[in-house]
Amino acid sequence: MKSLLIVISFFIYNISTAQMDNSIIEARKSYDLGDYNEAYIRYKSLIEKDSTTMDYYEKMGLSAVKIGRLLDAKNSFIHITKVDSTHKIAISQLASLYEQEGNTPKAVKYYTQLVKLFPENAVYYRKLAQNYASSGALIDAFRYYSEAYKLNREDLYTIKGISEIFLHNEQYQDADTILTKGLVLDSTNINFHYLISRSKYKQKDYDSTIYYLKQIEGKVDLSPYYNKLYGYSLIQIDSFDQSIYYLNKALRENGSKEYAHYYLATAYENLENLELAEYHYKEALSEGISNNVSNYHRSLAKLKNEENDLKAAIPHYQDAYKYSKDPVLLFYLARASDAYYKDKSIAINYYKKYSKSKHNDEEYKKYAISRARTLSEYMHQNKE
Repeated sequence: MKSLLIVISFFIYNISTAQMDNSIIEARKSYDLGDYNEAYIRYKSLIEKDSTTMDYYEKMGLSAVKIGRLLDAKNSFIHITKVDSTHKIAISQLASLYEQEGNTPKAVKYYTQLVKLFPENAVYYRKLAQNYASSGALIDAFRYYSEAYKLNREDLYTIKGISEIFLHNEQYQDADTILTKGLVLDSTNINFHYLISRSKYKQKDYDSTIYYLKQIEGKVDLSPYYNKLYGYSLIQIDSFDQSIYYLNKALRENGSKEYAHYYLATAYENLENLELAEYHYKEALSEGISNNVSNYHRSLAKLKNEENDLKAAIPHYQDAYKYSKDPVLLFYLARASDAYYKDKSIAINYYKKYSKSKHNDEEYKKYAISRARTLSEYMHQNKE
């Protein structure tokens, strides 16, 4: 009887083992064929029978990632790290999952672990840098980008990240240096052309700005921002007709409209199309949210003054002064008021204000003092 029980137990064990082996084979087959939903179900079932095999958790977690069961995936990988704190796949998956969901502190935590465990892997340094950069911690970001660059000087993501920090810090020559190296590695890289054109624009190197944007023109539809840079740079080299084409394209984006209108007005003014110049100055003024509102009023005042429409020019001079407090505008107001108003006390007031200002043009000062005196004498004589 005892022998029979042993035989039965052995038989049941063999059947159970065979079933288990078959379940493992089917789970692996599903995973290898890319049927991740089925693989997830099968590995989850295997874990219910054997919770000690980390390979089951790993494959279930990877399958869960593929089918979008991200919470289950994280729980699987967290379980693995509790058993094995150096498990590369589990830690890297957790870092990636938290990065994708925007949980930067957790992503930084796991990428930091990877950097410590695998210090020769440039990707982990770069990923850590990218997460620091996304949270605004640029000092830490630069430190890890630098480590990544030492390990792999051909990583274009790292080159892009470093150049963006240089641009943010206004280290334009440093940005140019590393972006030039990036363009040697990939002369077709759109991002590098964008970044170096921005750098050149900030340095007022307008010829180079045009050159780098021209390299990608036709290969990509330039954004309104870069059309604005392109158009303004063309203005700076007196290509006013060409600039109009790009600046009109820049009007597609709300954030660029103010400047695009202003630059278009400048281009039309240089082409002596004063009607369109005035239109775009007014449009820039209506869009104005920047500190350049004073310039728009100033430009409109200048146009109206040249048209001898002093009635329209004077309010724009007044608004320009209100926004900028530039003392030379008091001189312009004095001259316009002198020519327009019969009541010369208005012009005298502006001349006196200007003469007491800190503006350092001696000729203007002498004229203001002299003219104020002349007008005062004129008014005094007329009262007698």
